[in-house]
Amino acid sequence: MIASDHDDRWHDAVDLLCSSSASQILEGISFADFRARMVGMLGTLLKTTTIPDAARTPEFLRHMATVVALEIWNATPIPENRFRPRKQPRPERNAPCLCGSGHKFKQCCGAVNAPALGISEELMLAKVLMQFPRNRLAELPILELHPDALALVADEWRRCRREKDAIALLETLFAHLPELDERAEGAADMLLGTYLDTHAPRKKQKFIEALKAAPDKTLASTGWQRQTTVLSDRGDYAGAWTAFREAQRLTPNAPSLSHLEILVLVSEGRREEARARAAFWSAKLARDAKYDHRDLIALLRDMADGSDDSTLRSLAATRGPLAQLVEVIERWPAPACAYSLAGDVELSPNGKLAACESQWMDLRDGVLSNEKWLDFLTREPLAGQSFRVLSDCVEILRVLPEALPGSNDALARRLLERGEALRRTVLGKLHALDRELAWGFLDNRPLLTLVACYVEEFAAAAPAETLDLLRWSVGVANPRDNTGLRETLIHALVAGGLADEAIAVAARYPDDFASTEYARVLAFFSAGRLAEAEAALKQAAARWPRVWKTLHAANPRAPRMTGPGITVGGADEAYEYRTRHLDLWRSTGALRWGAGIRVSAAAAGRKAVARPEDDKNGDLF
Repeated sequence: MIASDHDDRWHDAVDLLCSSSASQILEGISFADFRARMVGMLGTLLKTTTIPDAARTPEFLRHMATVVALEIWNATPIPENRFRPRKQPRPERNAPCLCGSGHKFKQCCGAVNAPALGISEELMLAKVLMQFPRNRLAELPILELHPDALALVADEWRRCRREKDAIALLETLFAHLPELDERAEGAADMLLGTYLDTHAPRKKQKFIEALKAAPDKTLASTGWQRQTTVLSDRGDYAGAWTAFREAQRLTPNAPSLSHLEILVLVSEGRREEARARAAFWSAKLARDAKYDHRDLIALLRDMADGSDDSTLRSLAATRGPLAQLVEVIERWPAPACAYSLAGDVELSPNGKLAACESQWMDLRDGVLSNEKWLDFLTREPLAGQSFRVLSDCVEILRVLPEALPGSNDALARRLLERGEALRRTVLGKLHALDRELAWGFLDNRPLLTLVACYVEEFAAAAPAETLDLLRWSVGVANPRDNTGLRETLIHALVAGGLADEAIAVAARYPDDFASTEYARVLAFFSAGRLAEAEAALKQAAARWPRVWKTLHAANPRAPRMTGPGITVGGADEAYEYRTRHLDLWRSTGALRWGAGIRVSAAAAGRKAVARPEDDKNGDLF
């Protein structure tokens, strides 16, 4: 008796058996020969069962081969038979057994108490079509084939980097869109996903328009649902809700609407409504006696919750590069030190890590396709021990399109947490937590950059931890502050009631950028050194008048960004400063105090000059 251990090994073994069987049957093998070969093909399958070795006698294998061969043979479509199986009838109880033993079937292979493997014609059709070249797809009696089987084939081809074959197959099917019904819904989703994989937005939108006009309501709803996603991604929420309501009108009870509604609500920032609707949909789906929606219900709750853990669980359930990156991060071993400290000042990766980073940089500096960099991370667990790789991955996430709202930020935070854990591990092992790691040494830069990103990301959620990191970066590791953290440190110290320390930090950077100069004003004011605060304010306002004006503006308009970085003396610099620090100016009382100080506007005509957001491209030491 076969008893599966219910893990992936069983399904993989059945899948491999089906693929091998399809290949042999298509070669024209007879059933008798196929049954005979099956005896030797059962080994991998039986390894995944609880059948003891002692029970796997030659007689047992012969009986099992007959039962399994019958099931697979009778489910395999034959191209020459218009993709219908040429079925081998199961013998009557008293008929001779198919194994050739001479015994009655009921006393031989028919006596084996083995459940069916669950092999469907759709599955075997997929295995048969997998062996078809693209130039023969036009020969298929496409409307006589089950769309789910075609979707299975396309999915497998996507995984094997045969996207063009997948598109050709499904486009052949949807050339007959008016004749298709709801059974083609999965194939439609697969084609849309493959268009996304191959960066074919025009083809994708053209197909969406065709689906929206389909006679079948389910297919038309699929088109409107995808239109909802497209418009939501563009930020056109009014259009997205119009499309959603049309999809809802066509298929009011479609479970997929639950996921879509929560997705748009979360994208729009309506988190409380998303939680309420997730609860509604969860209750509704739980009452469905026909289908088990537990996985969908868990996904809805995770999407509405919004925590990083729930977002990453939701992301793992999707297709695409970000879902793969979640798996990669989870498989990385614990942080370990693969560095030494050259000359007591420069992090130096060991031989294996240096080789890994060299391969990564060759990949990064070329055409960085999702497949290549994710495949590299998957096969190189040492990449998770590299500050350089972690820093680059954070940057890559800034430009990748989101699979789910907030998913890129959640992934970036997970990488930054990994980077901070690695920093503590490496520097602790090297006894270098109190050493300077000058920016001028290239191998130090990824670590310092990760720290700057970590501070920016977690300052609000973990102020005490990030304050310690700011002190370490600006005061110990990178005193020239090439990552631009000094103004963040000064403001954080003021907010924490540490005005004297803030004054001391500001004193190390005289005649600095506007953010530091205005932070100096706050530090003097908070320390009660009002005369020095007034002098610092007059100096800052004279040099950076737009910042002072924007701080006091009732409702300033956000300036239009014209390029990367911040413009020194520009409206974008002033607006960013207000956005980041207005609350602190108000809570300390410095804004009201400063309004009574007469400042000079003599430098108001000062010419704006473009600069990066920080000065890490400046002096090296």
